Amino acid sequence: MNPDHARFAEWDSAYVLGALSPVERHEYEEHLESCESCRRSVAELTPIPGLLARLAPDRASALLAEPSTAPERPRPELLDAVRREGRRRRIRRTRIRLAMAAAAVLVVLTAILVPLALFGPARDAQTVAFEAVADVPVSATATLTSVGWGTRIELDCRYGDVEASDAPDDGWPYALYVVDRDGNRSEVSSWRATPGKAARLAAATALSLDDIASLEVRALGSGDVLLLGDAD
Repeated sequence: MNPDHARFAEWDSAYVLGALSPVERHEYEEHLESCESCRRSVAELTPIPGLLARLAPDRASALLAEPSTAPERPRPELLDAVRREGRRRRIRRTRIRLAMAAAAVLVVLTAILVPLALFGPARDAQTVAFEAVADVPVSATATLTSVGWGTRIELDCRYGDVEASDAPDDGWPYALYVVDRDGNRSEVSSWRATPGKAARLAAATALSLDDIASLEVRALGSGDVLLLGDAD
């Protein structure tokens, strides 16, 4: 708590009602900058001037004119209004804190669950070695990893160090196909191969690991199968 709090603890009402002198008001406002307790008290008392303004002029005059040997208890309706205002402010602060906490939890859950849904955790993995079915100096291996949404495929493909004076400047276009148990084929990735270069690429399919029968590396354009990998 601010060490000056004891001096200013009783100034909140006078500040809200405008009863402080200019010098006192300046001192109190400087104190409010560093005292959370006094700021809270001022916030809770802020509705009071508006509530007092609800008094009809004749009622206010009567209150001032009535003699009394003891302080008159505040009007019940005024007390109820003050209590309602205090409850409303507390409820609003609580709702704001709960909303902020819920948002923080949502951010944390999103950061955890989205990567898990997209990339893992891996439940099973299988390595597939390709065999050449055409006279081309290409070799490849693939790692198939079972994940929640299907199968992740990581392919390593290399074109041998050969003279290829007729090779295109940007290489030969290849494509990776997945073949399911019913013989259906679907292209999952494509790339370009150049002599002496290795291609490492990632692909994916909605098929489960058990539903994949084989993988094929095909030449784009002609559609010829160059490499075949048995996933069984």
